[in-house]
Amino acid sequence: MSFIQKFALRNVGRNKRRSLLAVISVMLSIMLIIFLQGLIGGFLDNLVHNYTKNETGHIRIATKGFEERAKFFPVTENIQNPEQIIKAITDDESLNKKIKSISQRITFGVLLTNDGNNKQAVAYAGDPEIEKNLLMLQKSLLPGGRYLQNDDEAIVGKILADDLGYTLGDKISVMTQGSDYALHLKKFTIVGIFETGLTLYDEKLFQIPLEGAQDLLRMPGEAQQIVIMLDNYHESEKLAEDISSKVAKYDVIASAWSEIGGYAMWVDMAKSIYNWIYIIIAFLGAFIIANILMMVVLERRKEIGIIKSMGFTNGQVLSMFVNEGMLLGFMGSVVGAIIGIGIVTFLHYHGIDFSKMMGAIEFPMSNIIYLKINILNFIIAVLLGTIVSTIVSFFPSRRAEKMKIVDSLKSV
Repeated sequence: MSFIQKFALRNVGRNKRRSLLAVISVMLSIMLIIFLQGLIGGFLDNLVHNYTKNETGHIRIATKGFEERAKFFPVTENIQNPEQIIKAITDDESLNKKIKSISQRITFGVLLTNDGNNKQAVAYAGDPEIEKNLLMLQKSLLPGGRYLQNDDEAIVGKILADDLGYTLGDKISVMTQGSDYALHLKKFTIVGIFETGLTLYDEKLFQIPLEGAQDLLRMPGEAQQIVIMLDNYHESEKLAEDISSKVAKYDVIASAWSEIGGYAMWVDMAKSIYNWIYIIIAFLGAFIIANILMMVVLERRKEIGIIKSMGFTNGQVLSMFVNEGMLLGFMGSVVGAIIGIGIVTFLHYHGIDFSKMMGAIEFPMSNIIYLKINILNFIIAVLLGTIVSTIVSFFPSRRAEKMKIVDSLKSV
């Protein structure tokens, strides 16, 4: 430690109450930043997790024709040999070890009618056993219902069931255009009604088995999409390229979730916006350090004159005050980061319940948000608090640097 730093450390301890005020100010701002980083990280991870498992997977394999009209859920642009494609992927050990699940799925829109009531709905069809770990609608079934067991069964969202007057055991008649462009009708028995708390799903969604949908849509052995979930979704873009090369001969393409829809753009935009908000909060917290140093410089005019007359250069005086600000910022940042990471860790396991707010939002998000723990956030917050405190300390320190010895000693 240089003698300048020793001087700065001693000066920090000279007025403990004032230093404590500066430390608390920085501590609160860093604690808020750590909490927001955990909360926003939890929100975005929740959004990505639900969006991918419910809609696109981390990687989606489909025909080029389907990708061009994906928002219309076309059932005429299908994968002819999904089993062969899945086998080709899972036989590759380097790919298979990174895949959590791989499944076929068909999604299509229909107009449901019952007792004179009409309502647009979306059917999700897949292997019920695999979908238990993706859609996970079996966890939201109301008492008396059960999950899918047979090809002619369906589970329906509660709002959709209420609007159309469906109850357990009723037959739901699904009429839609098949892959042969003709209209087809199939009846499914409602064996469960689910309530996820998300209007997006409870109002429009019903789930049926894959084979039931293939029979209705006249696409035996075919699939509309192959949905792949990875152990680490951050690898989705690289693996999508590898899989595309692997299955190119089947006339299909593999797309990472970040290339599908607009959610990836929103996630990147949110991260960018919140990074600027974190910096602003850090400046607000450190601003009090600038005020305190400004008062300190005025109070120590005679001391500044004395140490300059003893041989201190202007640069050493500047460095001494900047070091004081940096020390205050560092101490506040470390304490705030420790408290913040403690709060985030607690809420990582217990979560925050946003049920009342989420019910009215048509976003694929769970009602309970679990904050995200990231040790890197701790390091970034400490560095941010220290650097910002150093920057704001520079301006009052410049005033001390520019003081002339004679003018300073006049105040003795």
